[in-house]
Amino acid sequence: MKKIIVNNPIVDYFLALFRNKDTDTYICNVAVENISFFLAGETSRFLQVEEKNIVTPLGEISCPIISEEVVLVPVLRAGVSMLSAYQRLFPKTKTGFVWAHRTAEALPVIDKVKFPKNEEGNVDFEGKTVVILDTMLATAGTVNATVDVIMKYKPKQIICASILSTELGIENLSNKVTALITASERDGLYEVTGLTAAYVRTVVQSRHPSGSSLGTYAANHRKTPIY
Repeated sequence: MKKIIVNNPIVDYFLALFRNKDTDTYICNVAVENISFFLAGETSRFLQVEEKNIVTPLGEISCPIISEEVVLVPVLRAGVSMLSAYQRLFPKTKTGFVWAHRTAEALPVIDKVKFPKNEEGNVDFEGKTVVILDTMLATAGTVNATVDVIMKYKPKQIICASILSTELGIENLSNKVTALITASERDGLYEVTGLTAAYVRTVVQSRHPSGSSLGTYAANHRKTPIY
C-alpha cells in the first residue's frame, strides 16, 4: 500500500480550523471540503488517463484527461462532508454509501450499503476504482470492513481518503487497499477533546474492548495524541 500525506500551508490552515474546539459546524464542514480538494488531487494520480486532442484559440493540442469512471463510497455520516469536493473534481463518478457502527466490544458492523448498479441490476464496481471517504482513520476497523464488502464485487483498485489518520490505523489498514491519501498522520489513537465540538456530533465515537474510549486507551498506552 502506498501512503501519501498531503501537506502544505493551505491544508495546515484548514486542519487548524477543523481541530479548533471553537469552530462551528458550518466552518468545520467547509474546512473538510477544502482539504478534500487536495486529497482528490492526489487521488487522481492513481487514475487512468488518455490523451485527447482539443482545439485552442492558437491551434490543436493533446491533453491528458481522466478517462475512467470512479465510484465514491463515503462512510456515513462523517464521510459525506468529503463527497462534494471529489464529485466536483472528477469528471465521471458514481456514488455508493456505507452505514456502519461499532459494538460495545469495538467490533465494526456494516449496517447497510447502497451501491450503484449497472443496467443488469448488478453492483457496478467490477474493473473500477473505488474511493472510500472517511474523515478519520483511527483503528481502520470500519474501513477494513467496508473494503471486505467492496472486494466481493471485483473492483480494479480501492483507495482510502481520510482527513486524519493514526499510525495504528495505517498499520492496520487492509493490504487490499492500493493507497491511503491523508492530510495528517499522528502517533496514537485520537482523544475526543481534540476534535471540534461541532464535528463530534458527526463522528461515531468508537470504544475499545475494555469499554474505555479510544482516546483513554491511547493515553494509557502511548503519549496522549493531539491532532
